[in-house]
This record gives sequence, structure tokens and C-alpha cells, in this order.
Amino acid sequence: MVIVLVVLAGTWEMLSWPYPVWVQASAHWHQQFVFAGPVAGAVAAWWAARLNRADRVWSQSPSPRVGAVLVTRHLTVLTGWLVGAYVLGLLPLTVATALNGGIGVPRPWVMVSGVLAMVAATAVGYLVGTLAGSLVVVPFVAVALYVLDAFAAYGADTVGAVVPQLYTDPVLGVSESAGLVVFRIAWFSAVAAASAALAARVLRGRATGRYSSRPAAVRDGAVSAAAPVVLVVAALMTTPDLFEIEASARDRTCRDVDGIEYCVHRDNADRMDDLVGAFDGILTRYGAEPPGIGAVWDRTLVLERGGSRADGMLTARIVPDGSVDGAASMVTELVGVYECDSAAAPGVLPVLSDLADFLEDGTLGGTLSGMDPAEVRGWIGRHRHALAECTLGSGDLPAA
Repeated sequence: MVIVLVVLAGTWEMLSWPYPVWVQASAHWHQQFVFAGPVAGAVAAWWAARLNRADRVWSQSPSPRVGAVLVTRHLTVLTGWLVGAYVLGLLPLTVATALNGGIGVPRPWVMVSGVLAMVAATAVGYLVGTLAGSLVVVPFVAVALYVLDAFAAYGADTVGAVVPQLYTDPVLGVSESAGLVVFRIAWFSAVAAASAALAARVLRGRATGRYSSRPAAVRDGAVSAAAPVVLVVAALMTTPDLFEIEASARDRTCRDVDGIEYCVHRDNADRMDDLVGAFDGILTRYGAEPPGIGAVWDRTLVLERGGSRADGMLTARIVPDGSVDGAASMVTELVGVYECDSAAAPGVLPVLSDLADFLEDGTLGGTLSGMDPAEVRGWIGRHRHALAECTLGSGDLPAA
């Protein structure tokens, strides 16, 4: 129940997005591991610590269920409940994406990698609980699995292949690379299998007295860990690319509005009016032809060039929640914020700040409080090049 709730909480906002993207929705099948994974691992550790102690009847030598049979039964129950709860929590997001006409296509293997990450977390928790035989380890398992999020955030590309969640969601025009997905499926499968095998060896060794010899315990641990260790070393030495730019990223549709070229990714064609609308109010308040700005492009269209934009081009992020992020960049460009520094003429910076407020939402305050919108537009028209280049002098400033 807890897993269902934390996954629903993590995806709740996305359920109402009018323009969902399948690569992002699919990625959340592993991105939601951040809280669900620690819960699954902790529950599995608690289960194993309670049920796999040496004094349990199925841990005794005569028991036919000792070892692999017992571990298989335990992990079947645990994964059924814990991983099943994870899948149940993600179904609303998946259904909502389909019903809202998700852009692109589902990525089932990405989803599978997230499910296998939960299986691996469950198996690791079970192994730790079996080894420790004490409930003391339960919170440590939860914390250790949660700390993986820090590795995802700060390790970025270096450890991205071996931690369940990535440091950022893929967006339209970007997908998780095939090499990454294949590696992660192999990695999480190996971790789950190795953990289950070692737990079975430990239980069988305790029952038969095999682990009275420390070398035997070390040897079993090394054999079980071999495959995961090989994969980790391979990932760190030849890290697969986390993301790849899709061929469709350059496909666009454009519209010219008042001398400015607006372009969106072809799958965002329905959002053209949103893009134009996000900038239209600013340009209306500006009132003059903006110097140095000839195009506004959907940010997806510049991904293949590393996000860099051509001269005279602004980019905007068209968000699945219906918003357009990037209009502020036009404001800063028009008022010359990028060109100005502490060397600007006295009194210029406060004017630029007030002018930015006016362009964003029409507010007339501070140094512009004594002017009406028409007067501000007229002043902008006379000084637009000086604004863009930050060459305003003290005598050019409007009277408050």
C-alpha cells in the first residue's frame, strides 16, 4: 500500500497533463524507484530477518525446503506484493498517457528495466536480511537504496547505467539509448539472480554446517557476485550513452508572425499557438521591431546541436503540462540584461528591472510609474538598439 501511495504521489501531477510524452511516461517506470525501491528493500529485509534465522524449522538440515526452494517461495511472494504494488501505482500514469494521446510510442523495455530494478531491490533486501538475521539492518537497507538517488544526481553519466533512476527525464526528441536499456535489464537481472542465489547458499550452508569454514562462505559470495561485478566494471570502464537524439528531433513546422519565425517539433504542431501566445504579449508591450531576434524555436529542435542556438534565435521549452517555458529569455534579450554589467551608466539597472516587469506582465512601477503603456512603448521605440546593446546613458532614462 505504501509503495502504491508513493508512486501515485510522484506521478499525480502528470495524470492531468494535456500533452504527455511517452518517453517520459515510460521513464517513470524506473524514475519512481527513488522512494518505492527503499520501501521494497526494507520490507524484504524485515521479512528475511524474521523468517530466515538459524532457529527456524525450515533452516534446519532435515527440512526439504531449505535453500533454493525456500528462497524461491519467499521471493515469489515478496515480488508479487512489492513489485505488483509498484506496477499498480504506475498504471494510472500509463493509462492517462494513452487516453490523453501521448506523443510518440510507449517504450516497453524501458518499463521492464524499472520493474527489474524493483525486483533487484527486493532480492538485495532479502539477502541482507538473511545474512544479518536482525531487524537492525532494515533501516540501513532503506537508507542505502535511497542514497542511490544521490549517485544518480551527482554521478550523472558515470553511474547512470547501474542506478535505477536517471538524473533527468528524457523529453520529446530524446530517448534512453538502446545500449543503456539492454545493459540495465542485464544488470538488474544479474543483481536479482545473484542475491537470490547467495541467500539460498547461505541458508543451505547454515543448515548443513558448511559455513563453519570461512573460506567456503567467501567462495560462495565471490561466485554469486561475479556476474554483477563484471557488469559494474564494464559499465564504469565503457559507460553506455544514457540518451540518444532521435532522428525526428529536427523535423519541424514553422509559422512567420510579424517577422519572427516560430518553429516547433512536428509532434508539437498543436502547440504552435501556445508558443506564439507565450511571446506575443511581450512583443505587443514592447511595441517595436525587436532588434536581433528573428526566430523562436521549440528547444527540441536544437538538441542535435547540443542545445546551442543560432544568432538571433531564442528557444522555448514546450512542457507537457500545457505551459511554455522560455518567454523570460526574450525579456532579458530585449532589455539587454546579458549585455549590461556593473559598468552601466548610473540609474540604468533599475530602469531595466522595471522595464522587464512591464514586458512580462504589464506592471508599471518604480522608474516607470509616471508613464502609461503608450509612453513606455514610445520610449522603447526610440531607444531599442541602445537597450539591446546596453549603451543607454543617464540622459536617456525616462523621468519617474
